[in-house]
Amino acid sequence: DGVVDADESTIDTLHQQVLHLAHLIEDLRLLALAEAGALPLDPQPTSLADVARTSTEAFRPRAEAKQIALAFDAPRDLPPATIDKERIGQVIGNLLENGIRHTPENGSVTVTVEATGDRAKISVADTGPGIPQDELARIFDRFHRLDPSRARATGGAGLGLTIAKQLVEAHGGTIGVNSTAQGCTFFFDLPLAG
Repeated sequence: DGVVDADESTIDTLHQQVLHLAHLIEDLRLLALAEAGALPLDPQPTSLADVARTSTEAFRPRAEAKQIALAFDAPRDLPPATIDKERIGQVIGNLLENGIRHTPENGSVTVTVEATGDRAKISVADTGPGIPQDELARIFDRFHRLDPSRARATGGAGLGLTIAKQLVEAHGGTIGVNSTAQGCTFFFDLPLAG
């Protein structure tokens, strides 16, 4: 309409904003389906170790760009779990996204998969500043952000952990967090296929 010049920079900014809004809309849609118990899942016997390894490797370039050591550890003999591998990969990705975002340069993020009886436990531990104890009870709440004054460029809409919780619970699992001044460990468990 002649209000703004349609140069490359303006078009790029508009494109990035459209992508951001599309991602936000998809997150809200996914959350609404999960909360209504209507989220379609495709559960198949799957190696959790393989899903966690693939998710971890997808974040390696981002970690290396921040000079963050990204480690992965899982036993070779872990029994399969009946999961929707895309959705559990999304959970691990959300936890990795937060871990890398909040870990300072030269820190580390470690993904661990282990069997605990008839369940598997997946942990994502970082060496970031930790979460204040008074915030822990609300960390999985919708739109909750530790620092609401942060610029949108440095954080999301506050839906990632809420979505992770809903996806884990839809698989019959539980999710939690431990935090100290030396970092956070987000963890979730899922039933192994019996």
